[in-house]
Amino acid sequence: MSHFAMLRLLALLLGLAFVGAPALAADIETFDQARDRLLAQDARLARDGAALYGDPDQRPGEIALVLDARTVRLGQGPGWLFGAVLPDGGKRVAFVAADGTTRFAPTNELPAGLAAVAVPAGPADAAPVTSLEAATTALTDRLLGHSLQGRRVYAAATPVADSVTIDLWRTSVTLSGGPGWLFFIDDVPAANWEHACRFALVAESGEIHVATARTPPKDMAGFTELTTWPRAKAVTQPLPAARSGSVAPAVPYAGTDASHRYAVILSGGYNKSNNHVRYWNDCSKFFITLKANGFLQENIFVLFADGTDPAIDNSNNENSNVDLNNDAVPDIGYSATKANIATVFNELAGKLGSQDILYIFTTDHGGNGSDNPSPYNTSSVVLNLWGEDITNTEFAAEVNKVTAKAVVAIFEQCFSGGMIEPLKSPNRVLMSAARFWELSYAMGPDYTYDEFSFYVTEALADTAKGDSNADGIVTMEEAYAYALGKDSRQQETLDGSGDNIGEHPSYYSNPWNLGRQLGLGGHYPSAKAPTYGGYAQYQTVDAFPTNATGQGWKGTDQHWSLSLPFAFPLGGQTYATASVSSHGIVYFANPTTSGYNSVDGLAGSVAVAPLWDRLTTAGAGNDIAVDSSASGVTIVWKAATVADGRPVNVAVRLYPSGAMRFYYGPGNQHTSRIEQRDKTIGVSAGSAATMLLGLRNGLPDLGGASALLVQPSTLPPPAAGLPWEMLLLSPE
Repeated sequence: MSHFAMLRLLALLLGLAFVGAPALAADIETFDQARDRLLAQDARLARDGAALYGDPDQRPGEIALVLDARTVRLGQGPGWLFGAVLPDGGKRVAFVAADGTTRFAPTNELPAGLAAVAVPAGPADAAPVTSLEAATTALTDRLLGHSLQGRRVYAAATPVADSVTIDLWRTSVTLSGGPGWLFFIDDVPAANWEHACRFALVAESGEIHVATARTPPKDMAGFTELTTWPRAKAVTQPLPAARSGSVAPAVPYAGTDASHRYAVILSGGYNKSNNHVRYWNDCSKFFITLKANGFLQENIFVLFADGTDPAIDNSNNENSNVDLNNDAVPDIGYSATKANIATVFNELAGKLGSQDILYIFTTDHGGNGSDNPSPYNTSSVVLNLWGEDITNTEFAAEVNKVTAKAVVAIFEQCFSGGMIEPLKSPNRVLMSAARFWELSYAMGPDYTYDEFSFYVTEALADTAKGDSNADGIVTMEEAYAYALGKDSRQQETLDGSGDNIGEHPSYYSNPWNLGRQLGLGGHYPSAKAPTYGGYAQYQTVDAFPTNATGQGWKGTDQHWSLSLPFAFPLGGQTYATASVSSHGIVYFANPTTSGYNSVDGLAGSVAVAPLWDRLTTAGAGNDIAVDSSASGVTIVWKAATVADGRPVNVAVRLYPSGAMRFYYGPGNQHTSRIEQRDKTIGVSAGSAATMLLGLRNGLPDLGGASALLVQPSTLPPPAAGLPWEMLLLSPE
């Protein structure tokens, strides 16, 4: 541990104020320490017998590597570069900065100049420990890789005599081996609960005993934090008084009268130690946006933490303000309990009818159901309330009490995609920050808001950001698409505990175009199709193509040249040839061999991606087939995911007009926690401004999904599935 870090810990342990911390503390001072830090950040490297490589020379400046014909950015030096080859042949590159920050990236090739690095056979010899200070040093150096950076670490005030049992939110853990000192380690503090954490008992003998968990202690009163974490503040914004530039008006153009629009805002926080201020900010921002869109005060039901109780209820050791928009009118009416949820939805069931629209917004913590252990292969999840939980099926039962013209729900918490599953029904638009097996994340650097819900609300509040087609309306589809493009936490990597490092927002609309007819102002049957990068998308009923001819393009991390019978227009250019990748993407410039897909990666490409993933077309029965004529070129992939061999059947048809159609056959399941087996769907001409993301990016299962038509927004909508077609909604 660096001298600075030790001084800081001593100050914290003695209860002294410590100010003036430098931006970068050199916790990692040698190459061997950097290796230890790498192994501490991903224990699988040593556990699974990965081959490790590294460069002992410290590297300064920005670390940007060109690998697989793409730029891989790993942060800022000084620090040390590593590579690893996993037992399954997969590769990753990593950079350990001097402050302990460690960034990983998957790759098909390792950088030049790395030499083999010996992986220690076991932990360092244990030296006797005689104080909390010495126990903290042992924990930091031997378990956490010489740095506390990126974690929240707490020490119990009372030493452990022999063994200790800690009550958690839903269970308990026991550690033995004392006497010694007890620590609680939050390994993923940017994520909402429930996620990987640990309890460590550093014995006087020097041995470290560890128990893994998914939630903090039920009572944090006996623990003192040793680390400094950004302390977010409550953000109170007044309601906009009038239209000003891009800000939503106080009385906006409404598609549905305010008397027919209702909302429920729900955030539990579980207890005061874990009810973070960002949850209040999430709710406040959404509440203010509702009011700016003309919602009546009496039609908004807010259930938050302990409700109107004046006791301290948040992690800043303060009581949450019941006034969400700084107008001196109390807005929080209920504590977030199952009983109060039932009360609210019983009242709504008695009020709402076929002309009413209900909007639901939830944030804070979520977890897996008790019948759904890791790796969370079912959609059984819970939403944490104030001191208790509600299951997704229990919550759906409450919502289903209500008869309404339409229901919109936005879920921010971890495992939030599981909330969507039992709510799927006609006349509903549902979106989540994460799928049912994923964590959701706060927005850095100060964690004032949660990432996904912030961007959804920002789009709904600001037409300059959310109104993609300049029709004066921000629809739910536009808000989701805006957040999908902005959410910086979308990654496909798992951490050392097997949790996802990133989140993948998901979206459901039934009928498919309902989300482009509904905004916070209500129902807009004549709203235009959203437009991104000069394109609009529509769902169509076209059958999966079957008349293409196999090309013998069988391989992994490869692409093949295809001559087109017409000049295909994309981004103001035309292309007579394309590069067809084994990874479900067609490049028109600068093709790469990488299947490691991302939203940012698509934005930087000139490409059409019906399902960009790390796929292989090698193997019996797999191939890429082509059907080419002057009226269109169809490319069909019969492939499998590299990560776990699941079948993928996807196709794209390119038209001379610049339109394209994406098709989905059997297979195409991207469910459960599998590293590097996800997808990116859309089209881009080389920048975020020229990119359209398909609404199916976050869906876990595309087996047999309807075709998706993506076409220049200057073209007329298809004859079937017009964006203003009423389908299941009755006219106003």
